[in-house]
Amino acid sequence: MAEIVESDDSGRIVIPKDLRREMGIGGKTKFIIRKGRGGQITLTKIDVDEIAERLEEELKGKDIDAIAERIRGEINEKAKKRYPSLSPRQ
Repeated sequence: MAEIVESDDSGRIVIPKDLRREMGIGGKTKFIIRKGRGGQITLTKIDVDEIAERLEEELKGKDIDAIAERIRGEINEKAKKRYPSLSPRQ
């Protein structure tokens, strides 16, 4: 299905009713919006509850604090390398 839609003065666009109905899009539906090449914009519908359930299942029995600490360490190391001027002087 392809349709031409027009944005309003605030940049809003209306997703056609048939497409909203087919995709289960309502008033509080969340999307990821990405800028692509050649003026392309991509909207990806996300289901926060589904993502939470998947994460809960995948992380069941794992030490979340240890994972978070490891990730923080990796981020800090990358930040130090990329922005050495922001690191505390020794």
